[in-house]
Amino acid sequence: MINARGWLISLAGVCAALMAPQARPAAQGVATVSGRVTIGIPVSTRRPTNTYSRTARGVKLAPASELLNVIVFLKDAPRSTVAPTRAEIRQISETFVPRAVAVTVGSEVSFPNGDPFYHNVFSLSRPRTFDLGRYPSGQTRAVTFGRPGLVKVFCQIHSHMSASVMVFDHTWYAIPDEDGRFELNDLPPGPRTLAAWHERLGETTTDVRLAGGRAATIDFVLPVPQQ
Repeated sequence: MINARGWLISLAGVCAALMAPQARPAAQGVATVSGRVTIGIPVSTRRPTNTYSRTARGVKLAPASELLNVIVFLKDAPRSTVAPTRAEIRQISETFVPRAVAVTVGSEVSFPNGDPFYHNVFSLSRPRTFDLGRYPSGQTRAVTFGRPGLVKVFCQIHSHMSASVMVFDHTWYAIPDEDGRFELNDLPPGPRTLAAWHERLGETTTDVRLAGGRAATIDFVLPVPQQ
């Protein structure tokens, strides 16, 4: 015969057993990817061809600052609910700073003029076409990006100026730090393709199978020499 105390202990054990399986999938249903991006040749050169020697001497690493112009993201990612953010691309010494930003759909990017002369920021890209007109030093004008895609930004007055705004309809993207390190969290498991994009070197991709509740390490070397 089971007394009242034993009955309560047994009931508590059954409840714990029923609750445990429900908690595991939520905790183990997503994956994490971290890694490092390295730019192996000067960004002013073209991508290597079949005639390029992988053992060529005198090849130098690109400046560390170029890593801030790389965007790592999950390619062909499923759409998800995203919250708009804010970003800024300054105009300093006839240069856009930074030259690459990543935002979510609905986000606003401001373009403050920090030079002692006029600028005219514009884009003819399909995801977002705009022309902010000429505005003087100290003024700021902004653009809201409502569609995903790559938006190339220029200045009508200074033709050598360019920047890029990458707009995503998900949150699985990151800009590496000064050491090239990045991390993407809460990724959906399964076979996936990760991309590392640089404004001048283009896009490099790698395939990976992500397991729920596990972390993966992916390193990129830009650009990848062709075999």
